[in-house]
Amino acid sequence: MLSNFHKRWREIPIVVIDTETTGTVPGVDGVVQLGIAKFSTDRELLPYVFTTLVNPGRPISAEASAVHGITDAMVQGAPTLADVFATELVRELLKGAQPLAYHAPFDSAFMPPGVFERDWPWFDALTLVRLVDRYARGKGRHKLEAACERHGVKLEKAHDAGHDARAAGELFFRLLDEPNAPKVPEYLGDALKWFEAQRVDEWHRFNDWRARQPPMEAP
Repeated sequence: MLSNFHKRWREIPIVVIDTETTGTVPGVDGVVQLGIAKFSTDRELLPYVFTTLVNPGRPISAEASAVHGITDAMVQGAPTLADVFATELVRELLKGAQPLAYHAPFDSAFMPPGVFERDWPWFDALTLVRLVDRYARGKGRHKLEAACERHGVKLEKAHDAGHDARAAGELFFRLLDEPNAPKVPEYLGDALKWFEAQRVDEWHRFNDWRARQPPMEAP
């Protein structure tokens, strides 16, 4: 990927990665399903969306199963995540592509070491949603399913890694065409820096808001 650093990022394929997990804590929880959708430089989804169940090597929490519907019995005999990323098919999907996810800090934290060169930064479709839909209201307004509905992107089955990956990629490109879309820098290195800066700014604004809230009364 380092060879792409000074290229225009729109001239580089985008690979969207989505995970379903045993829980929400990287390093403690593990991946139970992986989805990969690759988009060509002309924004076309390549014909094959890769999806596989993954053996996380630990129990799946009841709360997680209630979300994605995957149980311990379903992942028995499935490959480990390291084995999946070692396959020729997956290596070819990732080769030369810029990774993207919906809430990239979450999905990227579950990746095995060495999947991407030097812990390469990811693009994040959620970052664009928070900017384009800054004034949207309602609980869960920034969830993938809600964002897809607002912007006319079909999400056939939420919390299925393959469907989520495809929808997140289509949403990412749709958001870039919105009239109030932010201007993402042209070159990949600058674009990666921009996405990181937006995440830091979002973190700061959220915690500034939290700090200004009145203290909660004890029950």
